[in-house]
Amino acid sequence: MNDHELDAATRALAAARRDARALARWPGDSPPRDLDEAYRLQAAVVRALGAVGGWKVAAVTAAQRSALGVDRPIGAAIPARYVHDARSAPARLRVADFIAPKLECEIAFELGSDLPARAGRPYSRDEVRRAIARLRVAVEIVNSRVPRGLGACAELADGFNNGALVAGAAHADWDATDFAQLAIVLVREYGGRREEVARGSAAAILDGDPFATV
Repeated sequence: MNDHELDAATRALAAARRDARALARWPGDSPPRDLDEAYRLQAAVVRALGAVGGWKVAAVTAAQRSALGVDRPIGAAIPARYVHDARSAPARLRVADFIAPKLECEIAFELGSDLPARAGRPYSRDEVRRAIARLRVAVEIVNSRVPRGLGACAELADGFNNGALVAGAAHADWDATDFAQLAIVLVREYGGRREEVARGSAAAILDGDPFATV
C-alpha cells in the first residue's frame, strides 16, 4: 500500500465512520494484504478521528485466530469520541449514528498506569494486574463500514467493527471476581417494562479468564 493509497483509504474510512455510511467497495485497489498494512492504516484513521479512548482485543485463542486467518492476537484502537462513560448517568446514543448496530456485552479493564513498550521482556501477569485500576461493565456497539468478505485485515483497518463503547459501573476489587461463575445478562427497559434480552456466562470467555486478554 503506497502513500497515495493509504491517504485515500484513510480519508474514506474516517469519513465513513464520522458519517455512519457503509462503503460500497474498498476505497482503493485492494484492502490491506497483511497485519502490518492493516495496523498502518488503522493508526492513520484513528489519528484523523482524534485521541485513543480504549482498545478492543480479538483472536486471543487458537480457534479464533484460525477462524480469522491471523497468526496472533489482534487489537484495534477505539477513538475517544466513541467511548461513553455511563457510571453516573445512562449514555444516550442515536441509532442514526450507526449503520447496522449490534450489542455485545463486554468486560473492560481500565488501566491506572501506563505499560510502555519494552523490547524482549513481555510484561508478566502480576505486572499487568498492578497496572489495572478497575474493571468496567461495558457494552460495545458493533458496527462495520466496509463490505463483508474482505477479510480480517480490512476489518482491522476499520477499527475491527467497532462503532462505540459504553463503559458503565466500575469495580476496584475486580481481582476477587470468579469470572467462571459470573453471569452476563442484557436487559432492556422500554415503555415502563423491563425484560431480559440475552443471557450468557463469563465462563465462555477464555475459559473464564477474560483478564488474560489484557
